[in-house]
Amino acid sequence: MRKVISQVIAFFHRTVVWILLAATFISFGCREGGVPSVISDSPRYKEGTYVTLEKLYRIDVTDINLFTRRNDYRGCYDFDAANNLYLLDTFEGTITVFDEQGRFLRRFGRGGQGPNEFIDANFMIIKQNRLYIYQGFHELKVLTLEGEFIKKHVVQLVQQNPLVEKAVGDKFYLVGGKTDHTFTQLELILGETDDKFSWKKEIWRYKYPEGLNGYPCWEWLFILDNGEFLFPENNHHEYSITWFDRSGEPRLKFGRRYKQQKYSVEARQRFLNQWAEAIKKGKMKVFDEPPVVRRMFQDERGNIWVVVGETFEDNLNPAFKNTVDIFNRKGEWLFSFKTEKVSKNIFYRRGKIYKVSPLEPDTYNLYIDVYKIKYLKN
Repeated sequence: MRKVISQVIAFFHRTVVWILLAATFISFGCREGGVPSVISDSPRYKEGTYVTLEKLYRIDVTDINLFTRRNDYRGCYDFDAANNLYLLDTFEGTITVFDEQGRFLRRFGRGGQGPNEFIDANFMIIKQNRLYIYQGFHELKVLTLEGEFIKKHVVQLVQQNPLVEKAVGDKFYLVGGKTDHTFTQLELILGETDDKFSWKKEIWRYKYPEGLNGYPCWEWLFILDNGEFLFPENNHHEYSITWFDRSGEPRLKFGRRYKQQKYSVEARQRFLNQWAEAIKKGKMKVFDEPPVVRRMFQDERGNIWVVVGETFEDNLNPAFKNTVDIFNRKGEWLFSFKTEKVSKNIFYRRGKIYKVSPLEPDTYNLYIDVYKIKYLKN
């Protein structure tokens, strides 16, 4: 009889412990408007116990202009099947290729109107050993990975301006920005296109409450390799990310408890100086706090990495460390740490994080630092 009682007490004790742990890690897992919601209070792992970043090498890209007219580098890079990195110079019209160890391989293209030349190139995508380069507002050129011209298309997109692009299987995903006749409203539209960028299927729409004068909200969108995508719909006010399926239906909301902080003095002053003319003309809105989610990517484990709040790109303070959170596929908060190795201007490929540094103010040098993710826990 005593043995039975002891077993019952032990079972009850284990049950209570697991309940308390669950309550600690996740404040609630409910359904918000029919969509499961997971908002965590604290991460599962403590700092220094879950993941580290090892620097592998640095790529000197000083002579490559990586930023497009939308002031974003994301359309300027892609990888082929051999993991070679292709970088598009939007000003010179060149494509530079580096191997998996960051060594220079080749460069092709130039400015101009010829078959292998580019003017006002906006973005570049690699799909099935073909290089697709979109230039101006209406032309798509297709090349081999060695830079040989194949064909070109005149493109008529529904959106006024393509902002985010990704190859997903045999399709392209494009996000365009649509505004009204007053140029104050902004609506993001995600859709599928074919190889000619002809519009085939609309997937999702989002009307940005702050309008065209607000923060570039397309920077927050992250499209997964399987066509699902993540987006923080109320990013100026709460830490909540919506995970959408391929049809554009929300299937999960996740995030963590978060108290917004105002921009630092350095960041706010830099913002006011950089956009002084646009602010004066009412074309740029001044925010007291940075958006919550700044950048996302998914690693080889399927975990979602989120860069949060003010970043180094905002304040250019060399001692500043950015906040990074890691969530699993269920939306549970696994880990959080502060680091200078991960910031807003990053991209990811097969276990490596590529960080694009800002231009050094004195030398105008520009680098991509490459770090390997090392997990300490399974």
